[in-house]
Amino acid sequence: MAETRFALLIDAENIPAKYAQNILAEVEKHGTCLYKRIYGNPDCIVNSDWQDAVKEYSLTPRIQINNTRGKNASDSALIIDAMDILHAGNVTGFCIVSSDSDYTYLARRISESGCKVWGMGESEKVTEALKNAYEKYIYIDLLAQQAEEEKCAAKAVEDAKAKNTQQKQKATSKDAKATANIPGKKTIEAYIQQLIKECNDKNKPANLGFIGSELNRIYKNFDVRYYAKKGGTRYKYLKDFVNDFNSLKVDKNNNVVPIA
Repeated sequence: MAETRFALLIDAENIPAKYAQNILAEVEKHGTCLYKRIYGNPDCIVNSDWQDAVKEYSLTPRIQINNTRGKNASDSALIIDAMDILHAGNVTGFCIVSSDSDYTYLARRISESGCKVWGMGESEKVTEALKNAYEKYIYIDLLAQQAEEEKCAAKAVEDAKAKNTQQKQKATSKDAKATANIPGKKTIEAYIQQLIKECNDKNKPANLGFIGSELNRIYKNFDVRYYAKKGGTRYKYLKDFVNDFNSLKVDKNNNVVPIA
């Protein structure tokens, strides 16, 4: 399968610079960035933490001046560039980093062209309409939280047991707020059971890959890395996530089957 060639377009007026490393790491995990552009007014790029991120990650700044109060020139510039890139035909995927619902139609338009289009933003800001306009929408704040928790967990190995317990309790309390916008585990479990039944009716196995594709198709914001295990650490693989359900398991052929 050919590697996806992404155009990464970041709305600096909507997304904090603290997520820069997580954004680049997530996109490059799934393909190559041919375009790495960031949009915003001078205060958002030159006079903010984004200035250092622009240098570190070789982002191309597209600095815009708002000629009229209340009008966002950066939104327009990002949209125009996206359409130019789309028609140039150099990329096979877009990643638009913003929680701004103004990009809803842009995402739909890119999708209509047959090009892959992903979105990234903060979980508490994104609207349902914006999320559903993308093939996949990634909550960058939850991924950043996961990365931070993994660092804390690695450090905790060297710390005293009491300190380690305190850190886990703190991480657990943050999860309640951060995971409010993702589908619950019971909802996911029920949908997987429905998929298994549909496969059985067609005399087909419910393969783990098929289950993952369907979950991502129905729940645009689904990602196992958003969910915490009982011990406080997060899942990394769908197989481990499914095996933790009391009613399901993954067999040796990577098929998801109900537990009798």
